[in-house]
Amino acid sequence: MFEISWSELLILAVVVLIFVGPKDMPVFFNTLGKYMGVLRRQANEFKRHFDDAMREAEMDNLRKELDGMRDEFAKSTYEAERAVSDTVKSADVAVKTAQIDSDTPTLTPPAPKPELPSPDASTAAVPAALPKPGA
Repeated sequence: MFEISWSELLILAVVVLIFVGPKDMPVFFNTLGKYMGVLRRQANEFKRHFDDAMREAEMDNLRKELDGMRDEFAKSTYEAERAVSDTVKSADVAVKTAQIDSDTPTLTPPAPKPELPSPDASTAAVPAALPKPGA
């Protein structure tokens, strides 16, 4: 990350030893550790807030996309309902027009068959004589 070599670390340690002194070195490193902890917490908090903002922006984009899809679905549903209602209305008009234009009912029951009078015995036809067998 910082790419500090061992020789640079050695020079830094010598400078700290000269300016701080060996007696105050543990207190200095303790204080340095505390500040490093505070700095890390602040960096993590910043990162968390940044990630939350990115997530929220992504959610806003998804919400907009979902709203667009919902509007598109509602529009297509409305168009389908309108087409179906137009078809039903035109079919109703056609049926009413056909009923008004027609003088005869569409279904007529069949006419009953007339009953024939049964023949009397006196007027009944007499069968012809049958030939005798063998004659």
